[in-house]
Amino acid sequence: MKKALLAVVAAAFIAAVALAQTMPIQITTVTTKNYQGTPTTTFKRGEIIIVETTLTCPTGYYYYYYAPAGVSYLELITMWFKNTMMGLTLTRDTIAPGGSKTFGGGIATRVGDPTGTYTFEIYVWNGFPSEMGAAWAPLASPATTSVTVTP
Repeated sequence: MKKALLAVVAAAFIAAVALAQTMPIQITTVTTKNYQGTPTTTFKRGEIIIVETTLTCPTGYYYYYYAPAGVSYLELITMWFKNTMMGLTLTRDTIAPGGSKTFGGGIATRVGDPTGTYTFEIYVWNGFPSEMGAAWAPLASPATTSVTVTP
């Protein structure tokens, strides 16, 4: 009986720890805009595609306990056409628990680029793997969005 009770308590503890260790940052919005700031998902070759993201750092015991001064992060926005990376923009910053940050990066399409669907992938990490080594970790679940590039 004691073994069964101990097993239940241990399982509950492990589940509570797993739930508490969620990502400290959330990608809450991803919007594509033209150079005038108008949201759109269709662009012509040669135009700059602005990808604006908003990140939030939820409040709660876990976040205040482990990151009272905030979470430093690296945000990467990559632009893909099929399996080819066509562009990348990034920023580094710190976000406090309960706070939000907005970043907008522009990636240009070239006149000779292919037409079709381009996918943007947004990543939030604690740094580059080459900088962080074994301590490298994602800080948010990745997000994606797509646009269409026309002639």
